[in-house]
Amino acid sequence: MNANPAFADLPPRAVFFDLDGTLVDSAPDMAAAVNELMARYGLAPHSLEAVRGMIGHGVEKLIERAFAAHSHALGLGDQSASREQMNEIYGRHLTQLTTLRPGAGSALTAARKAGMRTGVVTNKPEGFSRIVLAHFGLSDELDVVIGGDAGHPKKPAPDMLLAACHACGCSSAQAVMVGDSMADVGAARAAGIRCIIVRGGYTELAAEALGADRVIDVLDQLESVFLR
Repeated sequence: MNANPAFADLPPRAVFFDLDGTLVDSAPDMAAAVNELMARYGLAPHSLEAVRGMIGHGVEKLIERAFAAHSHALGLGDQSASREQMNEIYGRHLTQLTTLRPGAGSALTAARKAGMRTGVVTNKPEGFSRIVLAHFGLSDELDVVIGGDAGHPKKPAPDMLLAACHACGCSSAQAVMVGDSMADVGAARAAGIRCIIVRGGYTELAAEALGADRVIDVLDQLESVFLR
């Protein structure tokens, strides 16, 4: 695990988790939805690994990347229509193939045990996020859930994280972001929040290359960070 000495300067009062690639592996359901959308446009399906590399910055970017991989450009009307279709399709695929990442539940429990407020800050639509969290029994462990359709600019903009800090009554210096991608690190840096990256998420870069304060192998390691 990599560590920045400045990380220990101020004990955290709140921890905010990304959802896709961090708490859950939703790529199989996303791939199923993407490929159903591709079929509607007469396009070939993408592999699971290809879709993993397309995830990040919200459903609009996922759709854009999926069509771009087929060199298929969408007009403005088609962009809106494909987004509506994707939301309808994915709404039927939210929890069929999605799994919890190892240690997700224990990480939330550890944060609670340490007296920290907890939240999920994700570019995924909030309604979808709450369905996934409820499915895995995580909702009661969370003080706040902020999704990409909550009215704030999406990560890597800092606004969603700042809203989560406000909801939990803490300053940026008292919060920690746990994520898996450059969008999470970028949002945390812009908000003045410390960031932990967990390996194995949705990023094409090595975890150490993302510039987080810490890199952990599995979410179980967070307990030693929170309760040190």
